[in-house]
Amino acid sequence: MLFLAVTLGFLVENQREHMIEHQREKQYMRSMIEDLKSDTSQIASVIELKVLRNSMIDSLVYWLGSPGYKAHLNDIYFFARSVSPPLNFFPNDRTIQQLKSSGGLRLIQRTNVSNSIMEYDQKMKFQLSDIGDEENLRLEYRKSVKKLFDGKILMAMLGNMNRIEKSANNPPLFNDDKTAINDLIVDIQYVKKACQIQIIRHLELRKQAAILIELIQKEYDLK
Repeated sequence: MLFLAVTLGFLVENQREHMIEHQREKQYMRSMIEDLKSDTSQIASVIELKVLRNSMIDSLVYWLGSPGYKAHLNDIYFFARSVSPPLNFFPNDRTIQQLKSSGGLRLIQRTNVSNSIMEYDQKMKFQLSDIGDEENLRLEYRKSVKKLFDGKILMAMLGNMNRIEKSANNPPLFNDDKTAINDLIVDIQYVKKACQIQIIRHLELRKQAAILIELIQKEYDLK
């Protein structure tokens, strides 16, 4: 009888722990969905801004490379200044980090879900690596900007709330040397290529996030 009582107690306690872990697992999945929705919203905004940036880069290169570029220096200054700032992306990785640091990954009983989470995490790492590469390319571009554009004009273009405002009266370049112009065009085309790669990565990441959200909702009956 004593053995039976101990055994039953063990089974009850084991079942209780299993239920608690299942509840924690479901809480993690709810949190994961919130993170993914936050990421997809931010990704959509970043994609839109990067597409706009690449359009500005095309315009900058077009006008700088045209024989009559001096008639369009208002636009040239505006595009050159507008494509310089970073387009930050800060993924919401609180749940993934909690799962990693606390050993919570073992709570995820559904292998397809845990595999999909790790795949998403891997894609995110690739994306953040690309962003770091693009940052280095923008630093090189900024060096070319310093050689070509008048710093006082660039400063005057910073309006309220750090918005960039187009200058007036076609202010001259600080340096109109053909080599300096070519250096800037070379540097900015590398930035454009990096942006194109990031857009592709962002689209892949957004697709993976949507798949993961749908999978979690289905597997854990979450709405």
